Amino acid sequence: MKKRSFVSLLSFTLLLGTGFAQVMAGEAVNEEVTVSAGKPLSFPQQEKIAGLAVNALKHIAKARGFIHDENIADAKRELADSQKLMEDIRASLPTTRIKDHIWVARKHLSYEASEEVIPDLVPIYASLDEIQSFVSVDKTRAHLDEAKKALKEGDKEKGAKALELAGESLVYVEIDLPLSYTERKVAEALHLLAEGKEKDADQVLKEAEDGVQVISIASYGPMVLAQESLWQATKDYAKGQYEAARRSLADAKVFLKMAAKQADEKTKEALDKLDKKIEELEKKMAESGTDFSKDIKGLWDKTKETYHKTVEKFK
Repeated sequence: MKKRSFVSLLSFTLLLGTGFAQVMAGEAVNEEVTVSAGKPLSFPQQEKIAGLAVNALKHIAKARGFIHDENIADAKRELADSQKLMEDIRASLPTTRIKDHIWVARKHLSYEASEEVIPDLVPIYASLDEIQSFVSVDKTRAHLDEAKKALKEGDKEKGAKALELAGESLVYVEIDLPLSYTERKVAEALHLLAEGKEKDADQVLKEAEDGVQVISIASYGPMVLAQESLWQATKDYAKGQYEAARRSLADAKVFLKMAAKQADEKTKEALDKLDKKIEELEKKMAESGTDFSKDIKGLWDKTKETYHKTVEKFK
């Protein structure tokens, strides 16, 4: 892999991982604000996903070792095992469960009356609420609203299309992109091995390792914590808990500073701008009683967008 690619991966890895261990272990952070305790994400599968990713990485590393030993049969076996683990990762994603619910609703729609399918949307809406702090769900919810409206009107075709779009719009970018990238690379390596191109297969697997390493830490890190804090701020503000919202905004600033310390220059610049925007918002909130809910949500959107750009290399 080119040196530039390695540096980019290293920066991204540090961006995700640096700071999380410090926060969870209670190490001192050189900031005036004390960070509130809490989970970086609100779904319980994060440790399972990380464990599966590490095991997949081990199988890929073993496969590369077998390739260097000219033991192609065992290399293929290890890669097959890594593929099974990646399937397990995909099955463990919170978005997969929601997509399964959407599939069930579409299936029911093929042989049940429209109004009888409407209750199938309830668990979908509820599940979207559970993941909205770390997955962008606005488009999915909009398509779901369209489906609900169509079902109430008895328009099966329109309802089915809206449900299809809802499923397609639901992407957990931070994991889906590197996961798909890794799956493609492993499949490519198997194809190269079948053609007797062991050296090329090894190089492709080296690239696959980059993707799976990112998956293993994508549920943790200061960027995730910053997003969680900003989302908490939106919830607190909506409830009229303005002091709590200010604390969450302050937490987000701490996490953004942590991330910026190890980010590449372009990402660091974006994070610094976000930090300044939060400071500006804090001043406005202290001076005015205007409704700032959209401003806080906008900061969450911008942080999410910045985070997504760090995984664009895996498209």
